[in-house]
Amino acid sequence: MSDAASRFRFIRLKCLTEPLQEIFSRQGAKSAKKKYFPVYPNLACFASLRESSLFRFCIFNQDFKYVWLGFQVSDFELKIGGNAMMTKIRQAAFSLLVLLTFIAITKEIAWAAEKSAKLATVRIGYVSRSILDMPYIIARDRGFFREEGLEPELIFMRAAQTIPAMLAGGIDFGSATGTGIAAAVSGVDVRLIFALTDRPSFDLIAVPSINSVQQLRGKKVGTSGVGSLAEILARQILIANKIPLEQVTFLPFGTSDVTYVALKAGTIDATMLQIPQKFFAIDEGFRKLASGADVYRAVMGGLTTTKATITDRPELVTKTIRATTRAVRLIRSDKNYVLGFMKGPHLDLSKERERFAERVYDATMELYLSSHTVDEALQREMIAIAAQRVKPAHPVPPERVFDFSFTQKVSESLR
Repeated sequence: MSDAASRFRFIRLKCLTEPLQEIFSRQGAKSAKKKYFPVYPNLACFASLRESSLFRFCIFNQDFKYVWLGFQVSDFELKIGGNAMMTKIRQAAFSLLVLLTFIAITKEIAWAAEKSAKLATVRIGYVSRSILDMPYIIARDRGFFREEGLEPELIFMRAAQTIPAMLAGGIDFGSATGTGIAAAVSGVDVRLIFALTDRPSFDLIAVPSINSVQQLRGKKVGTSGVGSLAEILARQILIANKIPLEQVTFLPFGTSDVTYVALKAGTIDATMLQIPQKFFAIDEGFRKLASGADVYRAVMGGLTTTKATITDRPELVTKTIRATTRAVRLIRSDKNYVLGFMKGPHLDLSKERERFAERVYDATMELYLSSHTVDEALQREMIAIAAQRVKPAHPVPPERVFDFSFTQKVSESLR
């Protein structure tokens, strides 16, 4: 190509080679020098340039449904020799490519804007880069939300921020289930509507010098936030080991990846870590003192929303749950895809993703619920534990905290 072309950095899209081979071979371009260039997030182009100055050009989107421009200029009958003339021809061809690409991008932007205008936005506040929030990211990336007519916006935030954000209308759903239950028990008009697991994956991990829970007296324990599931679990472990809560200092830091950094830095003496951070910590020599599942059964991971959203926008609730449920089913059925996803940028698996991915996947399959609901006995148990912390003025019935009616209907419809 010309000097002008060499100033552009293109990435070859190998995945597009085979589908397009059939398309362009019918046009006689099979023997040409093929290049596939990305020119916009949803667009790529095909260009073939022969020494005989044959130039073929086409722009298409990633699913091959729309070919914006198809164009061929064949065999310039220019009996002029010399590299200078050939360079000029190539420069002209490349300039035309740039012009037509710009036109195609403009059309794609207009098409995308028109399509997005027909989608309802759903905002989900997620609180970790772990298996507990993986379904929402997969549902977004695989287009499950869009198939429900939703444009997802996933917003990373602290667990304690999800309730104020929902009440203010900043998000529609939150994934901090422990925080949501505590808020509902305290009188906030929110509900837990979808359960990912019914037992916590959190373990109490301490610095190597601490060998038992009893040695936590006078120490600092990091949690994800006041009233969060991590704090509830830490408190229950201490109570089970007959350690007065006032003898331990609780420090809210945020998600497991943040508290793990604080643990390694020596800022805290112990913390509740979930998958995958607890695997990292144990492999690096930190000590597991107790398992959260041994002292407390609870919903961990899922969706909470306001009563107003349930009442005023039931379709949004149903569609969001259906997209999430489909993602969970994909996670169960397509291990290879999920292992590839885990090795990508979305989960915090440190630099040794190859080493930890399968281990994390196997642990995930042991935790995920198939019904995405929990029975009334567990609901009452979680309410009782939360009530110890928030001390509601009156007894709180399960229907004031939980509403699995949408999840049950979605599960039935997907059978």
